[in-house]
Amino acid sequence: MFYNKTERAAAIRAYLEQIRAGRPVVQCITNIVTVNDCANALLAVGASPTMAHHPREMEDFAALCDSLVCNLGATESLDAMKAAAVLAKKSGHPAVLDPVGCAGSQFRRGQALEILAGGGITCIRGNAAEIRALAEHCNTGRGVDDMEAGENEKHVMHDVSLLARETGAIVIASGETDYVGDGESILEVHGGSPMMGRITGSGCMLSAVLGAFLAAECSVRSAAACCALFKDCGEQAEKWTREAGRGTGTFHIAFLDALSLFC
Repeated sequence: MFYNKTERAAAIRAYLEQIRAGRPVVQCITNIVTVNDCANALLAVGASPTMAHHPREMEDFAALCDSLVCNLGATESLDAMKAAAVLAKKSGHPAVLDPVGCAGSQFRRGQALEILAGGGITCIRGNAAEIRALAEHCNTGRGVDDMEAGENEKHVMHDVSLLARETGAIVIASGETDYVGDGESILEVHGGSPMMGRITGSGCMLSAVLGAFLAAECSVRSAAACCALFKDCGEQAEKWTREAGRGTGTFHIAFLDALSLFC
């Protein structure tokens, strides 16, 4: 897919050019912890965020938006998510589901599966434990961390393919390596910074920005390019942070800077 860093950067730039030219409107139904980060990440890449959450305004916003992002951290907005996903299917625009917390919550997993059953979701992005919980219909908690590295990699790839085939969606299992699959093939995206795991909202921001990339092109390649953008920007933000002798607060802002300056 990306055979070298030059080709990887070129693919990211091509999608960012489309986003910055078209300014897709991305509706995010996301949790209160990360709503500001998600909006700023979308603005940084050139998209236009809207954070409409009320069920009674879903029809109006479905007509205005180019993509939808549903984050299960916003459990108080589940009715809005379900309505928005149905409308996304009717409108034909991409919809991302971030199944936050479904690895340890039977309630959230059930709600995620109900949303998926409606058929409006075109991309599912979570960590390996969350993807496994949906693929295997069980609580996984932190069990994924207890497996040997090689065994874990094979199992994650299996779960990505299984869930993609079951749902017809692009499936992304994020981690040290991101696995992006459509049921037929899997792309691996390497890189990133361990500091991403030390700030709140890195996964939520990725899901939000996926909405912009999929609005530009709804494909495994565009999803993988978005993952690559986040890993490259994480590396750049860590470099700037280390050079400044600073910590996670600086990294957080530096990451948004890296998103906005990528060219």
